[in-house]
Amino acid sequence: MTKKTLGRMTLAAMLFASAVAPAMALDYEAKPIMWCLQAPFRTAGAVSGALVSGGVSGPIDDSYHWFLGGTKHVAGKFGDEEGAGQIAAAVPIGGSVGLVVGGAHGVYRGLGHGWKKGWEKPFSRWSFITMEER
Repeated sequence: MTKKTLGRMTLAAMLFASAVAPAMALDYEAKPIMWCLQAPFRTAGAVSGALVSGGVSGPIDDSYHWFLGGTKHVAGKFGDEEGAGQIAAAVPIGGSVGLVVGGAHGVYRGLGHGWKKGWEKPFSRWSFITMEER
């Protein structure tokens, strides 16, 4: 039984190596060695940046800004963007919709932002927050 399992593991490793070896040979000729050595670190940085930015930072950032934008838009439709009564009436309508839609949009935008920045600068602060770099 042990020899059967060991044989399967050996076969799987040989199949994987035969599939990956040509790609590694092409990659070696096409790209510098440093890129090949940095790829796992960059991938880990991109995945962690995408998860944090898409799961936390993006939804918080976009839901806040879309809340304000939705409130201002509906208050403007009521007649005055700066009026206290219009803003108070617009918060439950435009603000709540902006909060929900902005949060969903923030997940999508945060995933892309975190992946891109995490690949360029792994584990930097810009891969974990969605604010624009200045």
